[in-house]
Amino acid sequence: MSLLNTVTRTLKGLLNDAADSVQDPSRDARQIVRELDDSIGRAENSLVEIEAQVSTQQSKRDIADQKARKYQDGAKRALQSGDEALAREALAAQSTVEAERDALSQELNTLVPSVDHLKEQINEMRSRRNELNSRSNILQAKQQIAQAKDTAATALGGIGGKNLAEDFNKLEDKVNLSNARSDARLNSADQKSGKALDDKLADLNRGPSIDERLAAMKKEIGGG
Repeated sequence: MSLLNTVTRTLKGLLNDAADSVQDPSRDARQIVRELDDSIGRAENSLVEIEAQVSTQQSKRDIADQKARKYQDGAKRALQSGDEALAREALAAQSTVEAERDALSQELNTLVPSVDHLKEQINEMRSRRNELNSRSNILQAKQQIAQAKDTAATALGGIGGKNLAEDFNKLEDKVNLSNARSDARLNSADQKSGKALDDKLADLNRGPSIDERLAAMKKEIGGG
């Protein structure tokens, strides 16, 4: 393997380890939900714009249809009154408005299904978002439980180099050693000051012990 490949693999490994160390599953899950909320918001804004266009086109179509009916009625009245030229003019206007109406109707036939389809997609996105949000909450709870277990395992079992029992034993050993040193220093000071010798001599001047007193009393009673 070439040096370049080795260095490249090492760098990739370091980057992956760094990514794993900073990754927080519950945080990333919440971010996914937020991104989905943003997508739903943009889709809903688009839906509002399309619905506005549909409403405008429907209004134009209805107006054109009303004009067509009006021109048709006008042509009938003109023809009944014997004004054929006016009737032709009204019929020509009717034909123009009907063409506009039919074009608007054709456009609406394309827009309305798109609106319905977009509504279905938004509903599906919102349902998916709610599902992911619930899973995100569960994931966060699971992660917190896992972290609590890991903390307990570290404290009780010494995982990660933290053996609390062993550390406590070392502290006790230090205290015991300190007490032993203090006792040794006191004994040494007593011997240097002569206190130890004085204590021994004082023991010689003490009166008889309880056992000695009891033995003497038995002897006295027996002799009597």
